[in-house]
Amino acid sequence: MLVAQRPTIAMRLVSAALARRARRKESTPADLAADRRLLRRLTSLARAPRGVKLTEEVIAGVPVLRASSGARARGTVLYLHGGAYMAGSARDGVDAAHISADGGPDLVSVEYRRAPEHPYPAAVEDALAVYRELVRAPGPDRLVVVGESAGGGLALVLLQKAREEGLPMPAAVVPVFPWADLTLSGASSTANIGRDMLTRSHLLEAAGWYAGGRDLRDPGLSPLFGSFRGFPHAYVPVGRHDLLLDDARRLVARMRAEDVQVVLEEWPGTIHGFVRVPSAEGRQCRQRIQAFVHETLPAVTHAASAECS
Repeated sequence: MLVAQRPTIAMRLVSAALARRARRKESTPADLAADRRLLRRLTSLARAPRGVKLTEEVIAGVPVLRASSGARARGTVLYLHGGAYMAGSARDGVDAAHISADGGPDLVSVEYRRAPEHPYPAAVEDALAVYRELVRAPGPDRLVVVGESAGGGLALVLLQKAREEGLPMPAAVVPVFPWADLTLSGASSTANIGRDMLTRSHLLEAAGWYAGGRDLRDPGLSPLFGSFRGFPHAYVPVGRHDLLLDDARRLVARMRAEDVQVVLEEWPGTIHGFVRVPSAEGRQCRQRIQAFVHETLPAVTHAASAECS
């Protein structure tokens, strides 16, 4: 499904500036320390919405950041940040904390281990450990899994592994512009070079760090090559200028072939990570994600509210 609108001036200006930066970096070595510093600076500027409290916790031995407006009975969103598996942190979840605003569900952002210090399967093990606990309480019908970029791919791998363990599926999954194919075999990964903020050569380098010598077509690394049988319904937003556009398109085609109820929304003129761009498109997509999560979770009964109070 294509969102029928032209990109705003704000989106066009930001996209052009970030695309120029990505073009200059193409075919140069990735600077891991610089990338991590940049993401730390950006996330340090994020602030939780009014009425949402942030607390650091540990779930199943894994550090997490919880965002809550006090309506835990509503359910929980398990959030997995992006950063190509080598950057980013649980604090990225502050930008997704709008989901918890206005009596929304708690959001639990996972501080999963990153490559190259901790290659696959460390990130999957951490996400799965937290998932096992959240499936127990609040339970699968009150749990939604959301991931952005690499976190979107990790969300898909997480559910594939959970299914293998015989764990129940959550109420829904939201892979936001997901990195589902670490081989970058989709046509958009080359066609959109110079239009997107992502640098293809750096993604391939990060994929190698994360894989640790494993075949990038392994579904544990690239969930696109795995099965989506039995998955819950899904919402997949992506930008038309994203290098990973075809990851989203092929993911949705595979899901539909396996009878998964899924909505694909393509946003014209938008780049990877556009939900974080201060623009009408970013705000609208965040609102759609929030609405999808709220509509998915069941109404709060008096008994459930009393149990969580």
